[in-house]
Amino acid sequence: MALILDLETVAIPGADALVEPVSAPSNYKDPDKISAYILEKQAKQIADAGLYPYTARIIALGWCEEGEDIERVETCDSDREEAALLRDFWPRISNRRGGEIPICTFGGRRFDLPLIMIRSTLLGVEHPALDIRRYYTPHIDVLEKLTFNGEIDYRSLRWFAKRLGLNTDDAFSGKEIAQLYDDKNWDGIRAHC
Repeated sequence: MALILDLETVAIPGADALVEPVSAPSNYKDPDKISAYILEKQAKQIADAGLYPYTARIIALGWCEEGEDIERVETCDSDREEAALLRDFWPRISNRRGGEIPICTFGGRRFDLPLIMIRSTLLGVEHPALDIRRYYTPHIDVLEKLTFNGEIDYRSLRWFAKRLGLNTDDAFSGKEIAQLYDDKNWDGIRAHC
């Protein structure tokens, strides 16, 4: 029995203040090109802040138990709500013998699982230290299975679902989550998650 998990994230408030200094490569000599390079790399750090575990926060957490049609997607709009959601989530991954129930994700060994532990730590929520090491973890990363641990190119979940003949009626992509959040489109966020 596994717990299937997905989450949606946005950048924390103030993430732009955490941009690391950027230097242009040493072979750049033109001041305009140096400036453009620095601005581009800083803008990318800001744009990707919602995808980095220390500058992202969870706005939706969805899960269901393997073999069940009942799925649950909860949303949160503040640190307080996120902490409450995480406190509610963690007991669901313990089995009766005190061990971990395997979690099934898409790209989660590198993103969802570290992020959920880091956010829990930052919000003061007690949680188990999930073992996410590739060959030792009980957790299943479907993306790694489909790409032979990255030996072939990664593709989106939507791409794999389409290729494998699975229904993909999601109206949104992950790139649209920040805008959906800004618009407070919670139904769209839940549907995508």
